[in-house]
Amino acid sequence: MMQILTIDNSGEWDDFVDNSPYGTFFHKWDFLKTIEKHTGHTLLPYGAYQKDRLVCIFPAFLKNNYGLRVVLSPPPSTGVPYMGFVMGSDYDGLTQSGKEVLLKETTTGIIGKLEEFSPIYISAQLIPAFNDVREFKWKGYSIEPLFTYSLPTDSSLDEIFKGFSRSTKHIIKGIKSNKYDIKMIESNELIPFCDLLSKRYDEQHIRFPIVSREYLADLLRLYPDNIKLYYVYDGNGSIIGANMAVIYKDKVISWLGTPKPEVDLPVNELLFWEFVKKAKDSNRAFEIGGADTQRLCAFKSRFNPSLETSYRVVRRGNIGAVAEWVYLNVYKKSSSFR
Repeated sequence: MMQILTIDNSGEWDDFVDNSPYGTFFHKWDFLKTIEKHTGHTLLPYGAYQKDRLVCIFPAFLKNNYGLRVVLSPPPSTGVPYMGFVMGSDYDGLTQSGKEVLLKETTTGIIGKLEEFSPIYISAQLIPAFNDVREFKWKGYSIEPLFTYSLPTDSSLDEIFKGFSRSTKHIIKGIKSNKYDIKMIESNELIPFCDLLSKRYDEQHIRFPIVSREYLADLLRLYPDNIKLYYVYDGNGSIIGANMAVIYKDKVISWLGTPKPEVDLPVNELLFWEFVKKAKDSNRAFEIGGADTQRLCAFKSRFNPSLETSYRVVRRGNIGAVAEWVYLNVYKKSSSFR
């Protein structure tokens, strides 16, 4: 008998995330609580139990505006690329029949919990490793494919380099020879990062996709070993680029940053090359992201990454569809980062 319960034990939650191949850094308890603190959304930390055994977790967030409720996993303005299901460490060892029975019970139970709030809109962006969304489809949810880039590093660094486009290889050779006189340095100073990125997003008339500077400051304080901030400096000591990376389990993720720099220097090529080396040195893959944004693909695909698919599952009523349109066409294109 499947039970869906609210978990209030951070140790139990994080142990499950750490030990599951489906658990990501964005599922970590303090990360979720930081989202709750800064977005005004209420965390719903659901766990699916078979008898006394936790077999799945599903974090979601509830927002109530004037009696209209939405449930999101993850919420907007958090920079989180995916969330949703984390299946247990023994899920992959089940037969296909066993997986389908477990998914049916888990999905039915969690959807039932979410729909108790009578939300006008439910959305969950699932991790790339989780691709069986048939239960949502059969329950009337819309299924939308999403994409990310990931570069494996199980071959030698020379072999990885050979896969880059001709122009990118030429630029990386120049970076190696210090032709451009630029360097990447790790830092804990957040203000220049926020100012730089906010300026670039404002120039494009796009709302910066993070709720506040304090949100990032809290995450850096909580996870100094997992979130790393890097700046690129020119020969005069001026900051010309920045990126915030996430390092967890088997991935180095280019998380926030990498807008097109104002200078005619290979800022992002340097950042990505350094991340490839860091990923290789620690036996991790390099997740580049950005494969859903057409204008970014031409640059990122030059590093010869693999294309990975994930899914967003959505249930929207008439009011929910209007709310989604307002967010995408008004809110997201207005206002500035604070």
